[in-house]
Amino acid sequence: MIITSSNVFGYLLERGLITFESVVDGDFMVADTTRRNRNFKIIRRRHQSYFIKQIKTWEPQAIATLQCEATCYWLAQNDSEMAALAALMPKYFFYDTGRHVLITELLPDGEDLGEYHRRLGKFPEEIAQRLGQALGTYHRDAATKFKDGPQTAAFAKQVPWILSVHQQNANLFSPLSGANAQLLNLVQQYPEFQQELDVLRSQWRADSLIHGDIKWDNCLIYPKDGPVDQINLKLVDWELADIGDACWDVGAVFQAYLSSWIASMPMTGETPPAQFIDQAQYPLEEMQPAIRAFWRAYLDVLQVDHPTEKALLERSMKYGAARMIQTAYEWLYYSPQVSAVTLYLLQVSLNILKNTPEAINHLLGL
Repeated sequence: MIITSSNVFGYLLERGLITFESVVDGDFMVADTTRRNRNFKIIRRRHQSYFIKQIKTWEPQAIATLQCEATCYWLAQNDSEMAALAALMPKYFFYDTGRHVLITELLPDGEDLGEYHRRLGKFPEEIAQRLGQALGTYHRDAATKFKDGPQTAAFAKQVPWILSVHQQNANLFSPLSGANAQLLNLVQQYPEFQQELDVLRSQWRADSLIHGDIKWDNCLIYPKDGPVDQINLKLVDWELADIGDACWDVGAVFQAYLSSWIASMPMTGETPPAQFIDQAQYPLEEMQPAIRAFWRAYLDVLQVDHPTEKALLERSMKYGAARMIQTAYEWLYYSPQVSAVTLYLLQVSLNILKNTPEAINHLLGL
């Protein structure tokens, strides 16, 4: 059965998630938000709203990623020791293993962090601190829970693909845009990228449950117009969750700030390259307090000693640099050629990998 806007009401009715009265009362609206998956928002004013996700193609990879996400939701809902994970996720309602349909809570009046930052024109420290506390808590608890537990069987324990991208044939990445192909060629042409990515891959640890795809799009806050101290924060889209290295998630947060800074630079023919940084819409100095608040909150939860802190920071920064290459790749999905912004992302990524302590000081302000 393929879920559509016309049959989704009956599908939910069969599972007791809605009633006929919802339609009679006019309290049922369907919004089709299909992208990589079939996505539907079931919006109700007086009752529970839902987010429905179904794979588009019955390919093994698509099935596996949705099953992985469903497993994370099930664990958060049913394992009392995973309270920190449950606090980070929307509510889980149902997973249809035959039709590959996942039903979770639709967050009321929410927006992702990218939209939130752009609307405010700033990067609040309070939100960054909350994200640091949330990540630290679930990383700490998951590291203990998943060390030798049977739950680990549900996860592939794979190293992120970007750490071996320099070893792959472009034909394996199908379909590729012209810009994607150019970007991969650039990475493969630089020995420094190859050497650093090899080291990062060799240092990868599988010791915690990680989200695996943290970016502003997957960080939702609600209510979006409420006071900062009353805003809730959730992580969505757990399809790439895995047993892996917690520093990957932390590095993804670092690079989300840095990529937002780079993307805000006016890289046009009218602006000399030397002025890119000075004319950024979101100056790095205005982001650094939030970056520091995130990192301090994360460390406060973990309670590590200074040598461990330093090692965590350097490893996270390096993984953030690798994640920046992946961000550039994602931004070029439909582009015929690489853009100035993505070239600058690659340059900053390489600079971080070549001199990580200096990058931590200069870019993060730590």
